[in-house]
Order: sequence, then structure tokens, then C-alpha cells
Amino acid sequence: MRKSASLPTLILALAAGPASAIDHTVHVGGAGLVFTPSSIDVLVGDTVTFVNDGGFHNVASDAGAPLAFRCANGCDGAGGNGDVSNAGWSATITITQAAAHGSIGYHCDAHQGSGMVGTIQVTNPVDLQSYSID
Repeated sequence: MRKSASLPTLILALAAGPASAIDHTVHVGGAGLVFTPSSIDVLVGDTVTFVNDGGFHNVASDAGAPLAFRCANGCDGAGGNGDVSNAGWSATITITQAAAHGSIGYHCDAHQGSGMVGTIQVTNPVDLQSYSID
């Protein structure tokens, strides 16, 4: 005879499974001097892909941010070039543990003074390894 799991056991089993990283997309320019969305919530381990939808832009973390990056045609220090560019570029960053429970401000070097800024709010994922009921 086959035993079936109770609903609470099934819920706990699903909650205890490994968290999957999510890729968040932020559109750069296109309709103006904006990042769309301008603010996102992410978890440590997620990635953020910035996509230039048109215009002379890049994306760079603010000074003092817990995660430093400068990207356009790739990212500085990762084999790319973060200089402002008209090209149809995309660049992806990975949110590291260093940014956990922090806020990463970012901007376009050419248009920061025009309000082309954004924010990434980072939380640390909860990883339930096991759970038992006595």
C-alpha cells in the first residue's frame, strides 16, 4: 500500500528545497533617461541583466555601494568595457553575499545629473536544511 504525504509535510518539503537564482532585467534608456524598473528587490545569488534599449548609456554602481560594477559592453574587470555606449549592449551582474541586506545605488555616468538612477535592494535568502516535528 502506498502512503501519501500530508499537506503540511508536502509544504515543508517544498519550502526546504534549494532556492533558485532569478535573473532580473532592467531596461536602460529607450523611452528616455530612465532605468525600467528603477528599483528592484533581489536575493543574494540572483543576477541582474541591464539591457540598453537605445541611447548613449552605461550602468555604474554608486561610490561606496556594497557591490561595485561599471557595465555597458560587458563590465570593467570582467573582460568588458563599461564606458558609455550607443551600442545595443547587455551586461549581467551577480548579487554576492557582500551585498546582503544592503542597497546598491546605480546610475548612468552620462545622465546621473538628469536623474538616471536606480536602486537594487538585496536580502539574503533563507535556506531551510531540515525540519522535524517531535
